[in-house]
Amino acid sequence: MGLRVYTLFMVVATFLLVIAGGLVTSTGSALAVPDWPLSFGKFFPPMVGGVFYEHGHRMIAATVGFLTIILAVWLWREAQEPLLRKAGWIALGLVCAQGILGGVTVLLRLPAVTSVGHACLGQIFFSWICCIAAMTWSQPILAAYEGASKLRRLALMTTGFVFFQLVFGAIYRHTGLMLHVHFLGAVLVFVHAILLYRRIQKLAIVDSWLSRPAVLLTALVFAQVGLGISAWQHPTVMDATAHVAVGALILATSSVISLEVFRRVTV
Repeated sequence: MGLRVYTLFMVVATFLLVIAGGLVTSTGSALAVPDWPLSFGKFFPPMVGGVFYEHGHRMIAATVGFLTIILAVWLWREAQEPLLRKAGWIALGLVCAQGILGGVTVLLRLPAVTSVGHACLGQIFFSWICCIAAMTWSQPILAAYEGASKLRRLALMTTGFVFFQLVFGAIYRHTGLMLHVHFLGAVLVFVHAILLYRRIQKLAIVDSWLSRPAVLLTALVFAQVGLGISAWQHPTVMDATAHVAVGALILATSSVISLEVFRRVTV
């Protein structure tokens, strides 16, 4: 039970990190601290202006990194499922890469490629932590459903469209480009989320590890559309950051569905 609770704690901590990162970009504070890994040559500079957001983001990231080390060791020692035993080390690799990429982005003065890569890798890391939590709480019990192969394919397609939508959203957020592609991606995500919800409700409604995330995914997509329209028409720091945060939740939810479809549905 302790490991299960710890994974939920990791989900919350990582989500706070996503929000903190979103606030850095939304407030234009990414270069408020121009050096790395220290901040103005210090471990703890005065937290004023944009430094509050940028250095605060770094502090949360360092904390999450330390917590991920604990998670990796804990999973390796106690997890029974082979993938779950390795999942912590994958998470540790992701968070280390994310930290280095964030530092390089600052040192190179926010080039678009590394800025977008940093944003997307953060979303991947959060989704992976959510998948780890799902694996610790659920049991990989396979059940046969008619049309299972189509359900698997649809889940993967939905997750793929969500990820590419986040990539184009990050490109627009950091460069002002790809807005029309981002709109098109929103349509594809919306349609596939609805299709996935209907397919799961039809085939696997009795499996709460599939049906409940499907409901959550649909609700999040509707909320994201509203946030996206609001952030586009009346951009504010809170709207833009909320749009990033809900996007992370959408990717995480669709990733968990894709994971559980393969762990719980046999073809």
